Amino acid sequence: MKLLKMIISTGRIYILICLICGSQLSAQHQNMSVDSVETQTSALIIGLDGWDSSYVWASGTSGTVLRSEDGGNSWKEHVYEKADSLQFRAIKALSATEALVMSAGEGAASQLLKFSVRDGWQHLYTMEHEDGFLDAIELFPNGTAIAYGDAIDSSYFILLSDTTFSNWKRIYKTPIPGVSEGGFASSGTNIAIGENGKAWIGTGAGGNANVLISEDYGQSWTIEETPMVKGEAAGITAIRQKNNYLFIAGGDLAISMEYTDNLFFSDTNGKQWQAFDQPLTKGAFYGAAINPYNGALQYIVCGPAGADIWLSKALGWQKISSRDLWTVEFIDEQHALLAGRNGYMIKVTLND
Repeated sequence: MKLLKMIISTGRIYILICLICGSQLSAQHQNMSVDSVETQTSALIIGLDGWDSSYVWASGTSGTVLRSEDGGNSWKEHVYEKADSLQFRAIKALSATEALVMSAGEGAASQLLKFSVRDGWQHLYTMEHEDGFLDAIELFPNGTAIAYGDAIDSSYFILLSDTTFSNWKRIYKTPIPGVSEGGFASSGTNIAIGENGKAWIGTGAGGNANVLISEDYGQSWTIEETPMVKGEAAGITAIRQKNNYLFIAGGDLAISMEYTDNLFFSDTNGKQWQAFDQPLTKGAFYGAAINPYNGALQYIVCGPAGADIWLSKALGWQKISSRDLWTVEFIDEQHALLAGRNGYMIKVTLND
């Protein structure tokens, strides 16, 4: 195994982390298969989102956007040449040919853009605060969007758009954030959207790990504390919602080779939390995805030390990979994509 060192940007925090990277496991696993995918890029892939089972979008460093027309089996790269230093850490599919893209970074490096296969790039928003840092974006079913970033001026930083994505307004009707509270732009998945205007945001950093809850399309928010591990560089990196359950994943980014309290679920809209069974992979998780299949919920978590999948109570956790994987997304009930450093991507197929 090779010891790597990297500086990871998580909100306004920069931490030196030691990561242990192993080789990929066998491509055959119980109740699933795993195949490598050629992405044609060397960028760190951080964002994933599927329009349907065929058209899938991905994004990453060096101003990179990727688009697939065949369920992630092959990809075409599109680079934002005007600012190829931008880190596209979240992407949301607007259609088969358009996507909303978020870059993360200090101040003006945090931007929102729209990419169209036909029309190219359209700038939508640039962070106006020099200490600002965007962490994630999501889409409401009514056609509007929400963006979340590190707290500024003693207030959570939440933006809402109109249906054209041209106008963004900051929402101030929120609880008071903790000291240095923000988020982690590690997979673009710390916002979850439900039905009838419901939304959830997972927070972290500065000893905080809370869930913000809205029931009116992000116009107002309440807060619930979680038992997620806390610390200066710890908290929630991903929040997912399905079938009246909330799932949160995360950890302490400074702890790479130990188990921590970093996986929980709630069936009470975040008021009470239960710990998930201990996963196989140690360290923090950066991304998570949940999927109903064959009458049960499958749960995938991934991070620098690898990825695990929860197939059922009887089968428990199974290892998918030991590679450095930041993001995961189910593109349909049977297939998930996971991606990370140096353009590495794998496709998981669930078997009956």
